[in-house]
Amino acid sequence: MESAEHWWRRRWSHLVDGVTFALVNTFQHRHAQSASTGKQIEDYVARWSCVSQSEYFAPSSVDFSFETPGSHPARITFASPHPVGWVENDVCTVDFFPCADRWDRPVMFLLHGLMSASDIGYRGWARKINRLGWHAVFVHLPFHYARRPKGYVSGELAVSGDGVRTLEGVRQAVIEIRSLMQLWSSRGVPAFGVWGMSYGGWVASLCAATDPLVRAALLLEPMVDFSEAVWNSPACVVLKEQARAQGLTFEHCQELDHLISPMMFRPACPKENIVVISAEFDPIIPAAGVERFARHWEAGSYICCPQGHVGYQLMKTAYREWSQRLVPVLG
Repeated sequence: MESAEHWWRRRWSHLVDGVTFALVNTFQHRHAQSASTGKQIEDYVARWSCVSQSEYFAPSSVDFSFETPGSHPARITFASPHPVGWVENDVCTVDFFPCADRWDRPVMFLLHGLMSASDIGYRGWARKINRLGWHAVFVHLPFHYARRPKGYVSGELAVSGDGVRTLEGVRQAVIEIRSLMQLWSSRGVPAFGVWGMSYGGWVASLCAATDPLVRAALLLEPMVDFSEAVWNSPACVVLKEQARAQGLTFEHCQELDHLISPMMFRPACPKENIVVISAEFDPIIPAAGVERFARHWEAGSYICCPQGHVGYQLMKTAYREWSQRLVPVLG
């Protein structure tokens, strides 16, 4: 029999998630005119049909005036190695939180969720990461925070009926992170970790799948199945309506899975250093799908927390797993 606490957690989670993603769907109404057509998706699939997953997300050379970590947080900006055609968005922006003034320490990338509006919590996690001897990097993911085009809210353009822009934004994020890892590895950084929530978990999963420089991955309710999310998630009701109005089908979405769905990949990161965490009451990224992904990747840890998609328990659980189990091994 369900306990009173469990019942309350479930009902509260449904309320919070319902309100949050009703808001997401409301914003999606603004983008009906830019929705991709079936022909555009077919052309995109054809363009990349003979390209490997690793090539699709291949890093590029980047450089900027940031030679040493220093002793204080610093904002780093540089031209994206994979521009997608929006001026504000095509400036890669990250906030660097150093634990020391040298490069011989590992780096953890913190990747936020879709339409994240405040970095206060992430700054707190960055300081905790610093105390355990790791540099921390808070990434402004495409179309969020400093990369938000004028007239839009943070993340509004990251996932929309414009399927090509959605995919290219995720691809842009992975290429930028891999390019940073490539540069900092050449300067002496011994290891990298990726810690992502939801949309950020999607990006983190793809980084962990394509780059062996990633030595630890903390994947919190990651979007692991693109076609399933677009067609069946309550966060994508309007997006799905727009897609169908343009002649797109579930099969069109499935054709993109081999490029963009972590479930179709295998990890380049050591399996024992992968932590996958789902939310028991999550209607957006159901726990059952995340658990299948964890089994497919043979993750070192899989944990299901009693919360909805929106909540704070997952971050605390991830920190415990990383600090107690992985840091002693990784240094």
